[in-house]
Amino acid sequence: MKQIVILVFLFIGAKSFSQQLSIQTLGFEKMKLNNCTEVKDQYLSATCWSFAGNSFLESELLKNGKGNFNLSEMFIARHSMKRKIERHLALKGKNFFTPGGQFHDEIWVMKHFGMMPESAYSGKLSATTHHNHGALDTAISHFVKKMLAKGVTQLNATQNKFVDSVLDANLGAIPKTFQYEGKIYTPQSFLQEVLSINPDDYVEITSYTHHPFYKKFVLEDKYNWTGDAYWNVPLADYSAITDQALKNGFTVVWDGDADDPDFQFNKGLAYLRTGLAVSQQDRQKAFEDETTLLDHMMHIVGVTKDKFGNKWYYVKNSWGKYGNQIGGFIFMRNDYFLMRTVAIIVNKNAIPESIRKKMGI
Repeated sequence: MKQIVILVFLFIGAKSFSQQLSIQTLGFEKMKLNNCTEVKDQYLSATCWSFAGNSFLESELLKNGKGNFNLSEMFIARHSMKRKIERHLALKGKNFFTPGGQFHDEIWVMKHFGMMPESAYSGKLSATTHHNHGALDTAISHFVKKMLAKGVTQLNATQNKFVDSVLDANLGAIPKTFQYEGKIYTPQSFLQEVLSINPDDYVEITSYTHHPFYKKFVLEDKYNWTGDAYWNVPLADYSAITDQALKNGFTVVWDGDADDPDFQFNKGLAYLRTGLAVSQQDRQKAFEDETTLLDHMMHIVGVTKDKFGNKWYYVKNSWGKYGNQIGGFIFMRNDYFLMRTVAIIVNKNAIPESIRKKMGI
């Protein structure tokens, strides 16, 4: 009986302790912040994926000595929206239609249309406004439903023109050329001549047991509306890739579940309050029973430890600088990372050589 009482006391004490975690009491070690641009605000737009993707590419540019860039999220989002409409109609409405997306959507836009700086295309109708896509998303959704009801599977010239007019009215028209530091560029020439980004340098990686490891598979998630394939590695390699990248000055895109009670952005912390050690089986079960969902993308730019020796990742969000006490970042403990991260995106050169060999890249 005495042992039971002690165990109950320890359980209650541990639970209370976990609930009282704060940045102030955790005593984080001094952290090296990898190349990182300032926090932005997606505001009322479902474009976290383009914000996280651009933030990641901006860090790549800093690491490569290219300088500090501010890339246009809405250039990426707008071109991707056109593709989403076309694909959804071609599939007769059988895929998930949403303004959300994944990093491979950004890669596709860069390959087909290039890139622009924010100064050339902000996607805002005035310098004082925030991104608010309520009216835009509603108008596009109604249009797509109307086309599906009519059996349209491919837009004609008139319908394409209407879509462009809606996008122009809400985001502004994309200029064919623009000036940057005294020279005239197209989006394609800007990507190639100024940024020198190779879209093929980046890989999406996940870790689930229902597909073979060190192979690619199409991730079964509604936001993977293009049916792109992700590399699959064991959980230990998943962590090793992330940690090695950060150790060597790279950064990592985080793709996972932020709609979770343990994701406490206002407190600047994300951790499992159960304090569970996360296994490959735990992670798999959470994916299959959908207690882990893919609903947000962010950008990991650092790693540290608390005074108890626990590892925490330092993650840049896109919900503005004033959403919490640490300027829009969040500390994510390793247990939350292992359980709630659906995928990571890294430069393939950041992957440890032993793991790259197993992947065949």
